[in-house]
Amino acid sequence: MSKKKKKIAILGCGWTGNALKEKLESEGHEVNCLSRDIGMDTLVGFYAADALVIAIPPSDEYLDVIEDALFSVSLNEVLDTQIILLSSISFYDNKQIIKEAEELVKIKDPNAVILRLGGLMGYDRIAGKYTVGKTIEDGPTNYVHRDDVVGIIESIIEKRVKNKILNVVAPVQSTKKEIYRQNQEQFGFGETFFEEMTSQKKSFSPEILCDVLGYTFKKEDVSEFWR
Repeated sequence: MSKKKKKIAILGCGWTGNALKEKLESEGHEVNCLSRDIGMDTLVGFYAADALVIAIPPSDEYLDVIEDALFSVSLNEVLDTQIILLSSISFYDNKQIIKEAEELVKIKDPNAVILRLGGLMGYDRIAGKYTVGKTIEDGPTNYVHRDDVVGIIESIIEKRVKNKILNVVAPVQSTKKEIYRQNQEQFGFGETFFEEMTSQKKSFSPEILCDVLGYTFKKEDVSEFWR
């Protein structure tokens, strides 16, 4: 049985959003990348979509852009647009703008899906690449490969999941020191130096996500992301 083709809007076609666009288009879906010029995108009907993926990074205009996008979706009385917000596990560190964005989305659409993403990795985004010569605090990793973020969003759209808040991290994590040193040897990076962990840092689990979606990670172990 063939999948139903859908119209999907992505607000923020950056490193992850563009990869999602290419994957969804390869499945035959109609995908539109939205800009911050919300008025023009509304005029041409891009917000009249089966699903809206909000994938923009936080900025000074972050909350305003999200609110305007959700208002544009609400103008369409024909389609029940599925809202998916790419949030962050920094929510648990009480990062204010992340908490406010999630609250805004839930107020505007209680059925929205919120994905609290771990550190996005894979391909040219390699842990330890940009910290050479620096000293940072060690701690547990909470990474997720971009392929799995794309796969998870695709599954949420396909299954029409609603009203969920899910942690998105690979099932098998490690420590920063172990992963950075592994990549240092593999890619020839200079050394990153580590201090002992002084604060309580938590490693998260995708168990609920896997139960809800029946999803199997393509990249389960962070130590295998670049191998």
